[in-house]
Amino acid sequence: MRDLKPKSKIEFYLERMLQRGFTPAQVLQGTGLHADRLDDPHGRPRPPQYRQIILNMMELTRDPYLGISLGQEFKISDLGILGYATLSAPTLKASRELYDRYRDLHEQHVFLSRNYIANGRWFSEIQDVHLLGDVLRFGIEEFVSQTIELASALTNRPFPVLELHVTYAQPADLSRYNRRFNCPVYFNQPRNIVVFDINRLQDPISLANEEVFKLCARNCELLASKNRERSELTDTISNFLMNNPGSFPTLEEMASNLKMGARTLRRRLVEEDMSYQQILDQTRKDLAVQYLKHTALTPKEIGFLLGYSSVSNFRRAFKGWTGKTLSDARGESAMA
Repeated sequence: MRDLKPKSKIEFYLERMLQRGFTPAQVLQGTGLHADRLDDPHGRPRPPQYRQIILNMMELTRDPYLGISLGQEFKISDLGILGYATLSAPTLKASRELYDRYRDLHEQHVFLSRNYIANGRWFSEIQDVHLLGDVLRFGIEEFVSQTIELASALTNRPFPVLELHVTYAQPADLSRYNRRFNCPVYFNQPRNIVVFDINRLQDPISLANEEVFKLCARNCELLASKNRERSELTDTISNFLMNNPGSFPTLEEMASNLKMGARTLRRRLVEEDMSYQQILDQTRKDLAVQYLKHTALTPKEIGFLLGYSSVSNFRRAFKGWTGKTLSDARGESAMA
């Protein structure tokens, strides 16, 4: 049986680009990542690196709708043991719940998606927490196209999208949207929301098997536990902060989130030659650079999002991190 370890998002990208004639080195150019080190549990790619990879792929292929194509090319087998688990679930609802619980086995997230039911409709809201900027459209197109592909494969029946609301402007050519999504699309909206048919949640999975489902779910939990054990505490905290922008817990609050005592958290970080304040500062620096590059937020607004009570404190902190003023950093981004 093939390796049941799910492919990471980057591994999937490298495989699909290789099929198009592009080498891993071309896809990873400018990221500092290396194809032979992607399994390093301490080298988890960060959102700026994903942005660069996506920009590289779009430049290499010259395909402005590459996200739709890659989403359509994604297969259940790419999910490894998680794919077997979703394929043996009783219904699409059970399959989706399991996938949401263990999807970190498969991918590192460049945005967050939140599913909810309201007024008899099933909504999936895509939250651009990492400010993807000029690659947000790619991410949304890939997400929706992949959702259609996986749900259709699981149930062996069409999986319709009812509506698509996106924050970006309308592309010049909508033919790919019409063929793949086949639904009303609303551009320049305040939020990114996909509306699915709530009745599809009860669709049976074509290969449902209760015993296989239980076995695969247990194996997913075992694999997730091993991944947690392999991850350094520094990475765990950094990922929490990056995925909860605007939230900068105290050390005691973070220790509570991680279900450990504050003294234990402090001691384990010392063992990794790190302090909690260093992690906070690095995360704030990374977010500040992203906000300056990809938004029109004012320094005061950015400082507030990063937990600073005054813009002068934020300016001093940024100068200490980068050696640059906020205006210099923003000016460099505008010229890039």
